[in-house]
Amino acid sequence: MSGPTFPLDFSAISFLIVDDQPFSRRIVRSILHGFGSREVHEAANDGEAIELARAVAPNIIITDLVMPASSGIKLIRMLKARESPAGQIPVIVLSGYLTKTTALTIAAGADALLVKPVSPKALYAHVARIVLRADRPHAPNSFVQNQQLHMQLQRKKAGDKKAEDMILVG
Repeated sequence: MSGPTFPLDFSAISFLIVDDQPFSRRIVRSILHGFGSREVHEAANDGEAIELARAVAPNIIITDLVMPASSGIKLIRMLKARESPAGQIPVIVLSGYLTKTTALTIAAGADALLVKPVSPKALYAHVARIVLRADRPHAPNSFVQNQQLHMQLQRKKAGDKKAEDMILVG
C-alpha cells in the first residue's frame, strides 16, 4: 500500500490510544509524536477510554482489539452508540489478531484496521485517509484545515503540470 505524499499537519490533530499494554501505547504515541502530534491521550481499558473520549473529545481514537477486561469491539460499539457524544470520532483498530473478528470490527463501526506491529508508514496512510475524507459531516477544524491545504497543493500541482505541458508543447 502506498500512502499519500501529502504532508499532513498533525500538530492540530488529537488522538486517544486505547491498549492494555503500556509498551504498545508508547510505540504508537512515539510514532504520532514523530508525525508532529502534540495531543496524545492514553487509556488502558474501555472505561478509561469512554471517560477520556467524553472529556477531551479526540479527533481520532486508536484502539487495540483484544484486551483482558473487555474487547475493542465492545468499546467501538459503546463509542458509536447513537447516544454517545463520541459517535462521530473515527476509530482505527490495531490488532495482532485479524481473523473473523475483522468483519465484526467493521460492523461495529471501525474506520480502519491495522495489524500489529504497526509501521509508521501504514499508520500515516490510514490517518491521512481519515483526515482527508470529504464526506464527514461534522469534521473537526484540524481535518478541514488539512483538507484545504491538500486541495491547494493539488491545484498548485495541476497548475505546475499545465505550465510544464505548455513549455513542452510550445
